[in-house]
Amino acid sequence: MNMNIRFCPLCGEELFAQGKSYIIEVQCVGQRESEDALMMVFVDDRQMYEVKAGESIYIALDAGFHSLKFRQKIRSKTISLPVNSDYVIRPYFNSLSGLIETNVQQVKISDAEHGGKGRAGIMITKPVMESTDGKKTFDVMLGDDDPEYEFNATSGFKEGVLRLFSERCEFSPEDKFKKEVLQYKEIVSIRRKMGSLDIECAGNVHKVYSIPKDIYNEVMAFLTNRISEVQETQ
Repeated sequence: MNMNIRFCPLCGEELFAQGKSYIIEVQCVGQRESEDALMMVFVDDRQMYEVKAGESIYIALDAGFHSLKFRQKIRSKTISLPVNSDYVIRPYFNSLSGLIETNVQQVKISDAEHGGKGRAGIMITKPVMESTDGKKTFDVMLGDDDPEYEFNATSGFKEGVLRLFSERCEFSPEDKFKKEVLQYKEIVSIRRKMGSLDIECAGNVHKVYSIPKDIYNEVMAFLTNRISEVQETQ
């Protein structure tokens, strides 16, 4: 189905009323005390919402096809929804399958609901984040993007892997699960130091990484340019 289609290709019946909008209620099912109590909801890779277990959010969508992605920690599920009515969606984590399940129910908001005010009694939830260029922005914000460079490096007596992203760099020591993350917007300067990268952060904190000689100049140029570009946009 084309995302812009308005008529059923089989019977010709109009699927969506042009210019009309509907309410999507997302009821997060789960235990409030659980580590998985917070769920992220992405709409068309343009807006991101957060909803806690046991609570609901309300999203207004224009008539038509929309993509909704539900994410809890590393688990996620995406559904395509033909919005031509109000809906209640109940996403939850299925402990048996290890997957996020969604119960989608078509409803009609009546005047008896929401204090007798119907739609007027609903407060539309504001998104936590909005993206102008789609999924890539959210991947960067949430740390799901792919690195531009990845190579072995040494920091002091620690050996590990240094990954350079478009907005940050990460050093993952071999013997530790936790990684060191440096956001480019927080870096004061970067210098050459005896064949190593000397990265100065706020508070006169220095992070020094020894990297392979064959990519040293290329990496230095990449970091210098990216740090400058990121900081100019702040």
